[in-house]
Amino acid sequence: MPRIVKTVCSHDCPDACSVLVTVEDDGGNPGGARAVQFRGNPEHPVTRGFLCGKVNTYEQIVYSSERVLHPLRRCGPKGEGRFERVSWEEAVSVIAERINIAGRESGGESLLQYTYAGTMGLVNRNCPNALFNRLGATQLRQNICYYGADEGYRVTVGSGYGGDPEDTVHSDLIIVWGANVVTTQVHLMPFLDEARKKGARMIVIDPYRNRTARVADQWLGIRPGTDAALALALMHILERDGLLNRDFIERRTTGFKRLSREVLPRFEPARAAKLTGLSEDDIESLARELAGASAPLIKVGVGIGRSTRGGGAVRAICSLAGFTGSYEALGGGVQYETGSEFQLELDSINRPDWLEGEPRSLNMTDIGPALCDWQDPPIRFLYVHGTNPAATAPLQARVHAGLAREDLFTVVHERFLTDTARYADIVLPAPTFAEYADLYKAYGHLYLQYAEPAIAPLGESRCNLEVVQALAKELGYDDPWFNLDTREHARALLSGSHPNLEGLDPESILAGETTRLNIPPETCGFGERFETPSGKLEFYSSELEAQGLAPLVDYAEPEEEEDLERYPLRLITPPAHSFLNSSFGNLEKARRREGGGPALMIHPDDAGELVDGDLVEISNRQGSVRLSARVTTDTNKGTLVAEGTWWPSHGLEGRGINLLTSNRLTDLGGGSTFHDSRVELKKI
Repeated sequence: MPRIVKTVCSHDCPDACSVLVTVEDDGGNPGGARAVQFRGNPEHPVTRGFLCGKVNTYEQIVYSSERVLHPLRRCGPKGEGRFERVSWEEAVSVIAERINIAGRESGGESLLQYTYAGTMGLVNRNCPNALFNRLGATQLRQNICYYGADEGYRVTVGSGYGGDPEDTVHSDLIIVWGANVVTTQVHLMPFLDEARKKGARMIVIDPYRNRTARVADQWLGIRPGTDAALALALMHILERDGLLNRDFIERRTTGFKRLSREVLPRFEPARAAKLTGLSEDDIESLARELAGASAPLIKVGVGIGRSTRGGGAVRAICSLAGFTGSYEALGGGVQYETGSEFQLELDSINRPDWLEGEPRSLNMTDIGPALCDWQDPPIRFLYVHGTNPAATAPLQARVHAGLAREDLFTVVHERFLTDTARYADIVLPAPTFAEYADLYKAYGHLYLQYAEPAIAPLGESRCNLEVVQALAKELGYDDPWFNLDTREHARALLSGSHPNLEGLDPESILAGETTRLNIPPETCGFGERFETPSGKLEFYSSELEAQGLAPLVDYAEPEEEEDLERYPLRLITPPAHSFLNSSFGNLEKARRREGGGPALMIHPDDAGELVDGDLVEISNRQGSVRLSARVTTDTNKGTLVAEGTWWPSHGLEGRGINLLTSNRLTDLGGGSTFHDSRVELKKI
């Protein structure tokens, strides 16, 4: 008799979907039961019973013939992908031995854990941090995704609650700025659609006509990296025409007079049009729409932050909403992410108290140079989980060269033989989210969820916590922390005293009850204060000034313009609809949905005589990549678009798009600049 088990999708997505797994008893299956269907839970207040196209056939992932189901040891050259099966006991013994050798001969800093958001479960994502803190390993700064946007948001309006996605139904103007909601946050779309049925217009501002732009009322195809110029021009018009909310500005902002005097006069619409590629009429019209709306919402995506001046761009957008005062309107303001609202006791799982001194740190965008160049000490032991740097990290050629070092011992904990796993000395089998328990927050809504496994782990798969416990035992660590199970760790995470957790019952959450944070529904944004040093929205940031950075919201011309003549085109690399970062990229079905192979969107004015399907090469100082041409007006003149992080092994000549991206960092936060690569284009 089939039964239904409620779990949570663990992939790196804002929505943290509640998933109902249909399980059938199967005596022939090693686990004794088989997951036969994955569908959305209709009782979840946000995800509402449907799953994205990546997860609604998740049984194909769970039971893929390509899954790694047993520990493997390399038996060929690095990168070749030849392995032999070993026992868990042997694998753990070898790993512990190599940790001890590296630590004894070169110190703890020769050890590195490299990880990101391959699982969003709070216990399993974070528990390896405790072990590597105990080892004194090099610390990892996980700045590869959102840090530019995050820091721009934080220093302007604070890290606090900026808008409940459920309140979007009250918006009367929706501006989706630098986000592709249909692809990356699809469960927000029903709320946007409800607002539109009530009369709200939806405008998408993005360098290319993505899936969200195709269903919007208007697409404004802005040049990459010029978002701050547009936001400042809109502020210029609002002030020029007396359309700003002076009451809000006087009560709840700082630095307006300096912004008005020193910056805004330079951003008349004509200049902004030249910078952004938009028409003056479109800029003027957008300003009037903003002024005329009572609850205008700006949905900001992390893509804006992935350019050299991305932090400043987000600062300017947050400031624009301050000019309208929309933060005080239900459904208005700037909607960014909700993850910072889950003020859980992360120290209980990360154990920063086990650190001795201040080990060196690595910005994860620099993994290639670190593996190739670092000395005193060099990285000698690398443990990779929850990410695939051979595909996703910048400076791809250097990443591959570093992974190929014979004197580097690499362990990869994975479900599949990714491009990174092919360089590993030991590959450990990882479970899917249907096979382990964990506690989940979200960064696209305000609900906590605890998930039990729907089925037993396939093969000899083990979750991160089990691996950490096995290694700790082999290394001789006997701290009681290493003996806690998932439920006990989750209970510790829920034990905090933050007001957002007040009144929440940990035992109900652990029993599977979807639980909203203590933030009342239909609460307007930031309440009485912004979580900034002044308690106000800061057009002028004293914190930035103290860091030696420009304190006033502004737009700065890119610094690399000397490359314009040699590399006249700008490349952006937004997500593919059928992949999630590099996840799902191994599925042939997903690759077919994306056209069968990597493609490059090219505006007709840049294409010349190129036609769809032509083989083209894009290159810069870091190398060259070949793709199939797609000539389209869905991108702007001067902007090339390569959707998706394809595995290099699925690209032409074994090269991925991140061969062309650099480790240059954003103006704020030290984030990645994946959307800021200069290239030249030629037909092959």
